[in-house]
Amino acid sequence: MAAIDNENDYLKVSAAPLLDKDKLLKSIFRISNFLTAPSNVDEIMAKILDEVIETMGFDMGIIRLVDDTKQYLETKVVKNYNPYETKTAFSVALNIHEHDCLSTKVAKSGLPIAIEDMNTDPRITETDRMLTKVYDRGSIICAPLKIGDEVIGTIAAWCKEEVRFFTEEINLFLTFASQMSIVIHNTRLFETNAEKIRQLMILQEAVSEINIRRVLDNHILYVLSNRALSIAHADKVLVYFLDIEQDRCLVTDGGKVFIAERRAYDEKIGKSIIMQAMDTDSIVVRRSTEDSSSLSPIYEDYSSEIAFPLHIKDKFKGALYLAKQSDGYSQDQINILDILVKNAITSYDNAIMHSMLSLEAESLKTEVEKLKEREDILLGFHDIIGKSKKMIGIFHVIEEVAFHNTNILIQGESGTGKELIARAIHRQSNRNSNHFVDVNCAAIPGTLLESELFGYEAGAFTDARKRKIGLLEYANGGTLLLDEVGDMSIQLQVKFLRMLENGYVRRLGGTENIPVDVRFIFSTNQDLAKMVSEGSFREDLFYRIRVVPIMIPPLRDRSDDILLLSRYYIEEFNKKFGKKVKGFSKEAEHILKNYSWPGNVRELKNIIERVMILQRIGPTIMPEDLPAEIKVINAKKYFNVEIEKFLPPLISGEINYTSVTQNIMNDIKEKILENALEISGGNKTVAARQLSISRYKFIREQKKIGKHIN
Repeated sequence: MAAIDNENDYLKVSAAPLLDKDKLLKSIFRISNFLTAPSNVDEIMAKILDEVIETMGFDMGIIRLVDDTKQYLETKVVKNYNPYETKTAFSVALNIHEHDCLSTKVAKSGLPIAIEDMNTDPRITETDRMLTKVYDRGSIICAPLKIGDEVIGTIAAWCKEEVRFFTEEINLFLTFASQMSIVIHNTRLFETNAEKIRQLMILQEAVSEINIRRVLDNHILYVLSNRALSIAHADKVLVYFLDIEQDRCLVTDGGKVFIAERRAYDEKIGKSIIMQAMDTDSIVVRRSTEDSSSLSPIYEDYSSEIAFPLHIKDKFKGALYLAKQSDGYSQDQINILDILVKNAITSYDNAIMHSMLSLEAESLKTEVEKLKEREDILLGFHDIIGKSKKMIGIFHVIEEVAFHNTNILIQGESGTGKELIARAIHRQSNRNSNHFVDVNCAAIPGTLLESELFGYEAGAFTDARKRKIGLLEYANGGTLLLDEVGDMSIQLQVKFLRMLENGYVRRLGGTENIPVDVRFIFSTNQDLAKMVSEGSFREDLFYRIRVVPIMIPPLRDRSDDILLLSRYYIEEFNKKFGKKVKGFSKEAEHILKNYSWPGNVRELKNIIERVMILQRIGPTIMPEDLPAEIKVINAKKYFNVEIEKFLPPLISGEINYTSVTQNIMNDIKEKILENALEISGGNKTVAARQLSISRYKFIREQKKIGKHIN
């Protein structure tokens, strides 16, 4: 066939027919509405394909989109296909550069093709005939879906009988294709961002679940397999482990775990991508449409497979395997799955090491306790102390986002350590050799803040005697933290947003646009979403800075870290004040853990410092050494008695006032004594001290109400 140089060679058309203009306009209007309609890509494409087929009088249609690798055309929706044709269309991904058919021709050239006689036209290939039986006769139009010069897919529609295509029909079809391209592109952009966030949230939760356990059990396998299924939208999952020393294998499909001799799975695994991933120690992706006769699929009718190597020390090697019936795996999915797999490997390594250490340390419990305390301190991450599940999750988020230039919004109450999180992100990033600049928007007046950020030229205002470089320029190549960003004025928000969008600054009084390369981190203890609704913070700026939100939990919501932080600050102030405090009594620890800490970590540090400066304390900090406000709040919490709970129900007739009041008094005393014992951990001497009575009186009171506690 002769080479095709332009669109006219593709389209052989005749004079225009009479079309129903009103029907066409209504159809185009309905398609335009999809630009703002909340729906997913597949639903929108199905509706658009319905409009095209029904409006223009075609019998069948199909939409294919280019995958993330730019190598394949994947079927997304079909219209009026029979079950066999539907299965064929969805099971075969067309290789744009290797398969020869109408869709790949259109995808490569970016030009439409119209064929009036499919039975005799030489452009119909064997691949076309394999895809569906209707190519034996009839007429077809296939057009590219394009954004600018980039082809994102194709749409094809055909009639079962031969027809003549007219210029007006072709132009209308291309108009539909153009509208469809814009709708699909915009919807995919939205879905892609939402999907990335969904995947990151799953990864964060999975990594926290995996790394928090140090036990060699099947929990890691369960989390790995099930979270991988969810991230990849896969249909099948397998985790295969080979015990090299014992020549046995472990296999799980996300539910049951099977252990058997290696040869039981050799035939199935040996010719699959699982073995290839294990042997090459690399990620292997396979499609059924590729020429890979040396590999056999694990599951029939699942066209897309991927395997990640799982090598644990020198004892085990294996792979995580996923399969789909259609579609492939995006690069984002592969990257996130790779991170998940590496965390699982690390967790297994840690679990094995922990198990070995536990066995060796069985007879050395005292030493183990000391090592545990040191381990707790070493859990700090870039000067951030914490071992609670929420903080470990934040540490992993920091590691994930640090090497990206994405804007980050850190939210949390005052004193939770927002600046520490920002500095940790900077240190973890590839910008750590450059400046980290922090600016408190609440501490600098609005007009001065603008000049601080953007700088100014000499003569820009009365006191501007010489040029000043702004902090945005100074931070070029590094990281800028805007603390309390909610206090930035609306006027400055507008200018700052423009800088984010354009990537350059203009000094006050200047005309030069100066490009800047800065990683932005924002922090606030305010509810920015509420401020947006109230009109005190710009909505467009809010969404620009909140690409990756990090919410720091208050100290009261991570009680596991209270004692860890307290011990850390004792060590710090021991060195500073030359003291030798070892820790807290059980009662003092109980008080610390049950205080609400409205000032969070900052308040905790200040109170520990106050105790160690003002109190003449021994090697152990006791309850009486702690500030009164902490003990009062704890006492209120535990000794608050609701009298209504003890009152008898109101009934008609007489009651014995003396008997009723005596019973109520005994019930209240009993409750107070029980709470005091709970606070003291069962120590009656300490409980009596909490109630400002002697130990003997405490025991007598117990006897009076008939509660003898030995």
